[in-house]
Amino acid sequence: MSLENSKSKKTSMPNCAIIIPCKTLDKETRLCIEKCQKQIKIKIKIYIVSDKKVIPSKRKKNIKYLSYGPINMSEKRNRAISFGKEKYIAFIDSDAYPVSSWLINGINILKKNNKIGIVSGPDFPFPNQKGWQKLVGIAHKSFWLSGSKTFRKNIKKSFYCKQVSSCNMIMKRSIFHEVGGMNNKIYIGEDADFCNKVRKFYKICHSPKVKIFHKSRNFLPFLAQRYAYGTCILDVFGHVNFFQNFQYIVPLCITLFFFSFPIIFIFQIYKYIYTFVFLTLFFGLLVEAFKVTNKLLNAFKILLIFYLGIIFFGMGSLMRILGIKKYLKKIYTFTN
Repeated sequence: MSLENSKSKKTSMPNCAIIIPCKTLDKETRLCIEKCQKQIKIKIKIYIVSDKKVIPSKRKKNIKYLSYGPINMSEKRNRAISFGKEKYIAFIDSDAYPVSSWLINGINILKKNNKIGIVSGPDFPFPNQKGWQKLVGIAHKSFWLSGSKTFRKNIKKSFYCKQVSSCNMIMKRSIFHEVGGMNNKIYIGEDADFCNKVRKFYKICHSPKVKIFHKSRNFLPFLAQRYAYGTCILDVFGHVNFFQNFQYIVPLCITLFFFSFPIIFIFQIYKYIYTFVFLTLFFGLLVEAFKVTNKLLNAFKILLIFYLGIIFFGMGSLMRILGIKKYLKKIYTFTN
């Protein structure tokens, strides 16, 4: 009898709750659910947490639909987790989808090392993207848009890192509760804040085996997203190392520099300083654009993405420092 029990324990599959916060059950969310249902070697329960109440045409036992109105992503995740008892939990965005081995690969890493609190991995652009959407995805391979998180856009060896995105997180439920969950008051940057809490007790692991695909934004929604990201500066600054703080300060400094253009009409010497800095930045970004694409026309388009992406991020930081956060949610969720 004991032998049979030991065999059943060895062959029993781990169970995991997948939390998908969303606005509504749109095409991308349906694709995410479909791909999550195809996870191998694991029992799953999917929690869809939407702004508007969802009435599916066909109900499935392992999918639970929750609706609390337009609350923060962090609060949606916190509320969904309070329903289940699964040992493991996973976060994924509604405009993303995982590979079939996403969960089992992440959970195996957690099983092998109790010192790891969160497992994450690369999030690649959708393979069928075109036009500006495709170029925005390519541009995120660069430091100028992804900062110290460029590893999220590339396949590399497994390593420990400071922060990962909540679009791709796997952890034990017990650890989530141990650190007090996510901060409901933070609208953007809640994942950075959560990682900071987890790192006090555990390590965060990035593994190329824990892979998802994440839809890139079109040009105008991308700029809105960059502005919103810039507002995180006060939430993140000081909680990470110098290099990661530096990546938040650079866009703000460049933005202030561009806004200083009128000074050239006051001080003659500033005209030369401004021109020199502008050209240095221009050619530096152009070289970086050629690094991520080998097509001439695309390089100049990505150069534009870099420039405006930096400026809008810096504008968001400036508005946050000045205490202006009006319409932040509308800006962040803006789509074409």
